[in-house]
Amino acid sequence: MTTEQPLRGAALGSEKDTRRGWSTAVAALIGLTCGPSVLTVTTFGAFITPLDREFGWGVPAITLGASILSVTIMVISPVQGLLIDRFGGRRLVLCSAPVFAVSLMAMYFLPDNLTTFYLAWAIIPLCGLGLWPVSYLRVTAGWFERRLGLALGIANSGIGVGTVLIPILTTALIATLGWRATFLALGVVALAAFPVAFFFLAEPSPRATGVQATGDSLKAAARKRPFWVILAAFFLLGTIGSAVLVHQIRLLLDAGIAPGVANLMPAALGVALIVARLVTGWLLDRVRVSVIMVVDLAGGVVSSLLFASGPNVATAIIAAALAGLLIGAEFDVLSYLVPRYFGRRAFGKIYGIAFAVFQLAAAAAAYVVSVSRASFGSYTPAMLVLAVLCLACAGLFLSLGPYRYDVAT
Repeated sequence: MTTEQPLRGAALGSEKDTRRGWSTAVAALIGLTCGPSVLTVTTFGAFITPLDREFGWGVPAITLGASILSVTIMVISPVQGLLIDRFGGRRLVLCSAPVFAVSLMAMYFLPDNLTTFYLAWAIIPLCGLGLWPVSYLRVTAGWFERRLGLALGIANSGIGVGTVLIPILTTALIATLGWRATFLALGVVALAAFPVAFFFLAEPSPRATGVQATGDSLKAAARKRPFWVILAAFFLLGTIGSAVLVHQIRLLLDAGIAPGVANLMPAALGVALIVARLVTGWLLDRVRVSVIMVVDLAGGVVSSLLFASGPNVATAIIAAALAGLLIGAEFDVLSYLVPRYFGRRAFGKIYGIAFAVFQLAAAAAAYVVSVSRASFGSYTPAMLVLAVLCLACAGLFLSLGPYRYDVAT
């Protein structure tokens, strides 16, 4: 078995490097809180009803925008990974933050035209090219070895923090100012990524860079069985996560839960995301990935069955929390698996491809679930399918072999 350079402490280098590594992890947390993973993906559902009310496009037609968003992310993710491995994540973040903010603000001028709406959801993720998670995770992972899981968990928890706060802010602003002004406000939030990255997000030191160069090329990784198992697993995870994130509010409204309560339900999922990011990160340094994911996917089965049954408020909270624990673990796990199975040489490229596969599934699931609801008059059939997919995904994680790049102790 291959082992990496023996290390002392949490980070790769001196005490100063350790401080810079942890400050980078916290900067990544803040950046992901106000990044496109939160400001587009987790808020999309809040805009479905007001857009349908104003333009009368219908829920399936509007939801197709979420699928276009996911397809665009899928297309650009490998490009982002390639650019990160070549130029570094910090540069991409600094270049993308202002452009992404302006693209959100431009939604204020959205006309009554579905083609324009769809085009917008292709352009917005492209404008945020450098702000998707791999930029922050690549930089953070470059500083750490023995506490890699915890550092990635801290960085990734930013999406959980954003999932708690931003949907609540979004629904409140839509109710008071309207959906157009809400896009302006979200653009202002997106701008926060720039000063945080400028002052606190640091590329790894030269001493850490030596470890960065170890491992497989993308071509070599693609010859190994774990590469394809990981892609298959994250395809299924993309299906599961998208179905819950995009449709959770509408699903609860269909179950007869009051709109005010349903709109707050993402907060339960977001709290679970935060807990999952941190706990998963801590566990990754101590427990094998397969064990963690089997437990989380068992929770996903229960969550899907609760959603399928037409939940009340209490069971909806439980279902959202269990879904949040699973969704919260996904990218901690992916960003940990890449260096453990393939080393760090092609981290950005491998992560970008896996993230693209995840988004491909997410794009299909968001639309297919809406069509299923329209066809059957209920989310129940789709939720039952998700329960089966959770079981299949657990089997894939169990089939992964031992790590190739273990931490030397």
